[in-house]
Amino acid sequence: MAAVTPIGQPEDAKPAFQVLERTFSILDLFDEDRPEWSTTEVARRLDLPIPTAHRILSALKRHGYVSQHAETKRFRLGIAALSLGDRARSVVDLRSVALPALRTLAADAGETALLTVLNPGRDRAVCLERVETPQPLRLSVTPGRQLPLYAGASQKALLAWLGTDEIEGIIAGGLELLCHATITDPRMLRDELATIRRRGWASSYEETNLGVWGVAVPVLNERSEVVCAVGIAGPSPRLTPERIRDDVARVHAAAGRIADALGLTVGQIKNTRASITKPAKGRKRA
Repeated sequence: MAAVTPIGQPEDAKPAFQVLERTFSILDLFDEDRPEWSTTEVARRLDLPIPTAHRILSALKRHGYVSQHAETKRFRLGIAALSLGDRARSVVDLRSVALPALRTLAADAGETALLTVLNPGRDRAVCLERVETPQPLRLSVTPGRQLPLYAGASQKALLAWLGTDEIEGIIAGGLELLCHATITDPRMLRDELATIRRRGWASSYEETNLGVWGVAVPVLNERSEVVCAVGIAGPSPRLTPERIRDDVARVHAAAGRIADALGLTVGQIKNTRASITKPAKGRKRA
């Protein structure tokens, strides 16, 4: 027999899954055919008590998932719901759209191609997709792995386009030495991020692992907010100064193909003749 909530027991005492079911059912009502609903209409459609429908709609309104017209008092989806949909669509589309471009990049560059995004907390990077090079000596980065934003080309390409407060929050969290060339000095990291923003691409050499180098380019939305980073990484024996210009151009082209497919943008790249050298700890990079 199903459990019955005693009379007078508050709504919050009901099982959490019931509240979630009702919340999702309410959100499901809003579509192109009927974008607006009143509290009474929601209650009738879902066979809910009007006070229950009102409480859930009020909570959704506080969090921005619905908005309410000042005069008609009718509800429609809010900015938070639209943003959530955009983020979900971007992630789903991003992976499927990016894979062909990553395969081409890995084949042309002869190195592992990576697609990296911010985690939900925007304080770490997540490898969303990886295509390995067919060469016997390769770098393997597991999709789903989270990495600090301050070390590695793809991670720094994400960090460089975050807001000042977010960057300072990352710095305040501590810059742990992951490998001998990890940037652990806050001033140096700020300088490095400024350089990345100026030239439009990031590089690294042994910042996360011995013998590993990489370059990456950010993909941005129309508000110049970073959506993802496209990069390559490989073992140091295959790195030569002559490779950098070609590899940055290849990464930029791959990022451009992904951006074009999703209505995003990739900025111009500059100073592609810059070398990637093994920096001494504490020294500013070129």
